Amino acid sequence: MKEYKAWVQNTVSPFTNLEFTSMDYPQLADHELIIETKAATLNFADLLLSSGMYQSNPEQPFVPGFEVAGYVKECSTESTFSVGDRVVAATTVFRSGRHGSFGDICVVSENLTYKLPDNISFEVGAAILMSYLTSDFALHRRAQLKPNELVLVNAAAGGVGLSAVQLAKICGAKVIAAVGSEEKKELVQQFGPELVINYREENVNEIIESKFGKKPVDVLYDPVGGDAYQQGIRLLGSEGRALIVGFASGNIPSQMLSYLLVKNISIIGVFMISFENDDNEYLKKRMELIFDLYSNQQIEPVYKTIKFDEIITYLDLIGSRKTVGRIVALR
Repeated sequence: MKEYKAWVQNTVSPFTNLEFTSMDYPQLADHELIIETKAATLNFADLLLSSGMYQSNPEQPFVPGFEVAGYVKECSTESTFSVGDRVVAATTVFRSGRHGSFGDICVVSENLTYKLPDNISFEVGAAILMSYLTSDFALHRRAQLKPNELVLVNAAAGGVGLSAVQLAKICGAKVIAAVGSEEKKELVQQFGPELVINYREENVNEIIESKFGKKPVDVLYDPVGGDAYQQGIRLLGSEGRALIVGFASGNIPSQMLSYLLVKNISIIGVFMISFENDDNEYLKKRMELIFDLYSNQQIEPVYKTIKFDEIITYLDLIGSRKTVGRIVALR
C-alpha cells in the first residue's frame, strides 16, 4: 500500500497528539489535485480540527493543514493545471478531506488553487493566500467598503488582521487596530492605521469615541468573537456592518437582535471558501490582484518560517495568542 509521511491525527483529541508517521496515499477525485508540499501555513482552525470542534470533521486518521504552496504532483487530464505547476491552494480538509498540508503531499480543491507567479516564493505565497483573500472578500465583496469609512479591526496583529489593516488602507478607509500587547501595537503601527489600541491595558470604547465621536465605526472586522465582538458592535453607527470572520476566542457570541434592529446594524458572515463552487472565477481574479499588490510592494505579509518538526510547538503558541502574523512551515 502506497504511503507518505505526515503529521497525523489518529483520534479526535488535542493537537498535541499529532504524530509524525505514515499516512495512506490519497486517490485523486474529480476537481482535485495532489500537491507536493513546499510550505504549509498554520491556522487556529487546525486546533479546532484536531479536537473535533471545526464545522466539518474528517474521518480518522487525517492530516491537518488548510493551506499549501507547492508543485502540482497529480492532476486529471481535464485539469487546467499541469504537473509541475507552482501553486498555492486550499486543501480539502475544510470540507472533511483527510489529507491536509502538514505532510509530504496533500489534496486540494482545483477551484481553490491559484498559479503562483515566478517572482513570489512558496513561503510568501503560503503567507498570503487565505489571509489576504479572506480579508479582500470580507472588506470588498461582503462589506462593500468605501473610501473614508472607519474600520475597526480586532486581533489586528494576527494573519487576517494585518491583511485587513493593509487592504483597508489601500482602499482609502480609516483604520482602528485593536491588539493584545505593546509588542503587537508597535508592529501594527508600521502599517499606518489612524489608531492602535492595546485592549488589555486601554479602554477601547472610551479611546475610540474620544477621538472619533459617538459610535463612529462603519465596519467591524472581527475574527475573535466573545467580548471583543460585543464591544465592537456597540461602536457601530447606524447602518454599520459587522464582519464575522472567526471565533479565535472560542466564544461564539449570541446576537443582540433588538439592538441590531433599532440601530440598523447588519451582521455579515465571511466564509470565502463557499465560493469554491459559487463563484470561483471571482476568487481567482481577486487572488491575481493580491499577487499584483505584493509584486508592486503595496502589501507586506508578516510571517515567520519554521521547520516541519516545529508544527506542534507553534500550534500551541497560536492557541495561546503568542504569535504575530502568519506561521509557515517549510519542507
